[in-house]
Amino acid sequence: MEAGIDYMCEIGQNLRIKSLQLSGNKFGIESSKKIALLLLKNPYLEYLDIAEVDQTISSLIYFTTVMRLDQPMYNETLKILDISRPNPGCMYFFNAEQFATLIGHMLRNNTCLFALHLQKCGFNCHDIECMMINAQYNHTLHFLDLACNNIGDHGMHHLANWLIKTSALRGLILSKNIITDHGARILSHTIPFSKLKFLDISFNKITDEGMVNILNSLKKISLIKSLRIFGNFLSHITAKTIKRILLSKVLYQTNLDVKPYRVENKWYCAQYPMDCSKEHLYDMIELPTKNNKKAETFSNIYKFNETSKIKKRL
Repeated sequence: MEAGIDYMCEIGQNLRIKSLQLSGNKFGIESSKKIALLLLKNPYLEYLDIAEVDQTISSLIYFTTVMRLDQPMYNETLKILDISRPNPGCMYFFNAEQFATLIGHMLRNNTCLFALHLQKCGFNCHDIECMMINAQYNHTLHFLDLACNNIGDHGMHHLANWLIKTSALRGLILSKNIITDHGARILSHTIPFSKLKFLDISFNKITDEGMVNILNSLKKISLIKSLRIFGNFLSHITAKTIKRILLSKVLYQTNLDVKPYRVENKWYCAQYPMDCSKEHLYDMIELPTKNNKKAETFSNIYKFNETSKIKKRL
C-alpha cells in the first residue's frame, strides 16, 4: 500500500480527481504525511477521507498546517476533510488537547473547508474549550462532526457560544458523547438563534427533561429540518411532545430518527430509519447560489467514481 501512496504522491500535481477515499487502509504515519503534502501540489482535490489509517499527532499536524492560510504554502481548494479515528493503539499517549488546539488554529485561518469530520479523537470538554478559543473566529465551516468523543455539558457550553455568535454551521453531529440534561438545556437556548439545519445528539445521556427543552425550542420558523435523538433516555413525555411536533409539521417523520407509538395510555419512542449518508447530509445543509442553481454541489463531489476510491484491502 505504501508503494501505491508514494506513486500517487509523485504524480499528484497531475491527478485530476475531486474525491479520494483512503479510509481503513493502515498505511501509517509516513504515508499520511505524504498525502498531506500532496494537498499543496494538487489543485483539483475537493474531498479527502483519510480516517482510520493509523495516524498519530505527528502526521495529523501536517493536515492542520497545510490548510492554514497564514502559512507560506497552503491548500485553498479542499472542501471536505475527514481525519477521524487516529491509531487507537496510540491513544494512551495521544495529546487530544494539543490536537484540539491545532484544529482551532486551522479553522481560524481557513476559509475553504465546508465540512470537517473528527470522530473518535478522544476530545473532552477542556479540549473543546481549547479548540473554540480560535475556532470561534471561523465563519465559513458549515458541517462539523464530533461524534464518538467524550464531550459533556461544559464542552456543549463552548460550542453553543460559537453557534449563537458567529458560526456558519448548518450541520452538527454530537452523537455518542456524554451530554446530559444541563447540556441539552444550553443547546435549547441556542437553537433559535443558530443557523443549524441538521442536529445529531443521539446516544447521549439526555432524559425527558432535557429533550423536551430541545423539542420545545423548535418552532415553525426554526431552521432545523432534521434531528436525531434516538439512544437517549426517552419515555412518555418526550414521545407525546414528538407527536405534537409531527402533527404541527414543525418536523416531518422522514427527518426524525424516532417514531412515537402508544401502548394503552403510555407513549414510547421507537427507532425510525433515516438516510444517514454523507451525501444526504451535505445536500441538506448546502446553501443555494444566488440564482438557486447548484452547478457543483458538495453531494456531487462526494459521488466519486470507482477510479478515485482506493478500497480497503482485506
